[in-house]
Amino acid sequence: MTHPTAQPDAPLTAGAQISASGNQYSTVYQAVGDINLHEHPTLSTLAVTEAEINAVRRAWVKVDQRGHPLTTAPRVLELLRQDEPIVVISARRGTGKTAAALKALTDFILERSTPGPAPAPLLLEHVLPDWDAPDKDLLPREPGRGYLLDVSGEHWSDSVTAAKQILGHANVLRQKGSRLIVLTGEAAWPAGRDPEMGRVSVAATAAPRGDLVLQRHIKALYPDPAQHGWLHAATGEHGGLADLLRPDMPPADAASLAVALSRIDGTEPGALGTARATMLGWHDLVRTTFTSTEGKADDRALLLAAIILDGHNQGDVLKAARRLLRQDEARNISDILTAPGLATRLENVQAKVDGQRVSFRHLPGYPAAVLRYAWRQLSDVQQPMLDWIQQLTAPRGLAALRIDPIAQLLVDLAVTENDLKPLDIAHAWANSGTQGHQAAAAMLATAAQNTNLGADVRARLRSWANGAEGTATVSAVACQGEFAALYPRQALTCLRWVLDRPHRDSAVTAAEHALRAMASHVRLLPQVWEAVTSWTTTTEDDKGYRAGRRAFIALLTPHAEPASPAGLLLANALTDPATADDLVNGWCAVLAEPAFDEPAETLLTEWAQAVADAVIDSDAVIHVLDRVIDEHLMTGPMAAFLMGRSGPTTTPPAVVELRKRLMLSYRHTTPDTSTPAQTQPEETAQHTDSPSPRPATAGSHAPLLALAEPAGPPLAAAEPDPGEPSIPAALGLGTSSANGARRESP
Repeated sequence: MTHPTAQPDAPLTAGAQISASGNQYSTVYQAVGDINLHEHPTLSTLAVTEAEINAVRRAWVKVDQRGHPLTTAPRVLELLRQDEPIVVISARRGTGKTAAALKALTDFILERSTPGPAPAPLLLEHVLPDWDAPDKDLLPREPGRGYLLDVSGEHWSDSVTAAKQILGHANVLRQKGSRLIVLTGEAAWPAGRDPEMGRVSVAATAAPRGDLVLQRHIKALYPDPAQHGWLHAATGEHGGLADLLRPDMPPADAASLAVALSRIDGTEPGALGTARATMLGWHDLVRTTFTSTEGKADDRALLLAAIILDGHNQGDVLKAARRLLRQDEARNISDILTAPGLATRLENVQAKVDGQRVSFRHLPGYPAAVLRYAWRQLSDVQQPMLDWIQQLTAPRGLAALRIDPIAQLLVDLAVTENDLKPLDIAHAWANSGTQGHQAAAAMLATAAQNTNLGADVRARLRSWANGAEGTATVSAVACQGEFAALYPRQALTCLRWVLDRPHRDSAVTAAEHALRAMASHVRLLPQVWEAVTSWTTTTEDDKGYRAGRRAFIALLTPHAEPASPAGLLLANALTDPATADDLVNGWCAVLAEPAFDEPAETLLTEWAQAVADAVIDSDAVIHVLDRVIDEHLMTGPMAAFLMGRSGPTTTPPAVVELRKRLMLSYRHTTPDTSTPAQTQPEETAQHTDSPSPRPATAGSHAPLLALAEPAGPPLAAAEPDPGEPSIPAALGLGTSSANGARRESP
């Protein structure tokens, strides 16, 4: 988030009614009873940081680049005073609209905190646009909030409909005592199409003076005497940065430069030189390097190769450079003997050669600046350079082990240049194995959170979720981290399409892992569970029916972690009938599909072992499975679990014990409509399952199972009650049946 600017003459007092709400994206383990699995989730929010508040309160710049007063924040403040719950700021990039919104909100809060009866303070939060299009039902509605929603990077096909959706939230916000400021692109908001839309719109046409933003930040937020002196000393007066300050510096860049300068130790030798290079973005050094290598393709290729292979030996760098130039490695011996030394050539392009290793660690920021310069000034080299990087980062390529830092360089290039093209290499990485999947996913997940590129990158992830195995895997892996926590709806959309693939390939496995990771965050569990339960209602004729069943099995697979979704969901089922219903319905959906017989039986076995290991609540398991048995006693997986399979297969002790508990529970909860039954002798547990009974004819009473016990001391078994019917009779068993023979990959 950008946060340039605020004025030093309005400091916050200890009693000021401004605060930043707590970070809600850390994993919180809490009592299961506190989780509402059926709440309606809204868009995620991020707390406005104290640094952002300090910037607009202590370092505010009041004038634009021509010295005229800025009017954006005062106009927004006036609309807030008029009890407008929603205000829209429309502007191009680089006008400081986020800072203006925060300045107006903090001024509004301070006005409300005057002596006497006053409204509750506003907590300031950024709203993340985790939607395909604006939807008023998804906008947050907590009381006492000051929300900022930046949709500058979105492309609305129908801007009027989108605007109506946002404004449709106004009454809810007014009732809650909250405010929302929406930040849009310069021409995105249809202010001239409707009086209401125009009334709440403020057009920001001027940006704060960038040089003043930098000076105010250094003076007010990072008051190091040396750094402050740099800004005012002319180049000839012991050196300084004054000649580099420009009024037209973008305010966000100026604020970022202030942070970078504050990290330089002014007492270190060469500190001022480092500060100048930081201010220039290494532009002078990069320009000097490219000027000195003009007409020398070999040296420029060597420079790019050294950046991509930072830390490698000189020989690898030379090979990579020749590959970029498509030169044959075999060279004339006379050319080799008369050429400058390789170390000298590398040092001429600012690389440091230590032994055989080539590095730019002594010039942080220089490699990224070189790539930016080449991208802008040598645009014809863009595609050849990406193709070359793709070759070098192939599984056995020279840069295979550097694929992660290379991905970071490329995503930084894409964000800085506001250009999606550097991200195109992710498609090639998607087909290059696990390492490529991870690098491509990290790159796209980072870009997907960017204000300007995010909407397009999120659309790419959704498209890839429906693609080939490689791209679908990348989409799923991208949903395993921070992106899924911040944009859960987008992530769940991607995961649903991946989980619906015809066969359980690497993409499906990655999606199952991502879904479990999301559900392990207590804050996200209700949203994940709502999605999964809706997916399980689909039938084989519907798109997405595999996704619901795979997702249910993935979430209910028990793990020992405290926030295991299976444990939380089962524990919740004991106190929340709706959760119990969802679990029963999910099981019935899985058991009704023969394609999922094998994973369903495996899950039942895993539940049994988890009960034995005290990983999940045994009472909850009985509570759920009792009802599932009512519907699917004779369905293949459940019948196999309860009765065993024919042949010499070993039954785990945990399965034997859970069978007993299920049988006793079922007998005690099922009405006895049979005639007095003869008491049957208790079956002897064996090391292996007894042969399964063949399907009985209609109306017959087949024995339920032969209880099996492991080798060693026998498990304690409940003594039969002579006055009660036997288990098979109590269950009233009819015809045993299995699901059909049709099997697909689940």
